[in-house]
Amino acid sequence: MKRSSISALAIAATLTATAANAELLANSDLSLDPVEQATQVDAMIAVVFESLEPKIPGIVDKMIDIADCESNRNQLRPDGSLKENSDPDSSAAGVFQILLITHRPDYERKNLNPVEVADNIMFARYMVERKHRRGRENVYEDWECA
Repeated sequence: MKRSSISALAIAATLTATAANAELLANSDLSLDPVEQATQVDAMIAVVFESLEPKIPGIVDKMIDIADCESNRNQLRPDGSLKENSDPDSSAAGVFQILLITHRPDYERKNLNPVEVADNIMFARYMVERKHRRGRENVYEDWECA
């Protein structure tokens, strides 16, 4: 493959990734209406996990179900402030209630913020992909709701 072809493929891949990321919303762009916010979170989960469907059939629906069980897919209060975990002894955070006591170093390595909904979703994908690469049959084992 010629260098120009490789460059063209790299540019196309970058544009595709940028388009997908454009659909991920910052917390400040999420609706304060709980129903609309849940719909937005579902759409972001679909964007992040859809490319895994060929390898892990049903992953988008399963991850939406897990997010619904873990957090009701709502992270913001009607006043726009972030909902805190109701258990003061838990380090779980975000849409997927990922345990920060365990995963904070990986979040930091990936330069992701656990309180940002989009970052929490992307980190959940990282967790699933890591399990899948290691040949784990149950890639959802990190979530009790799975």
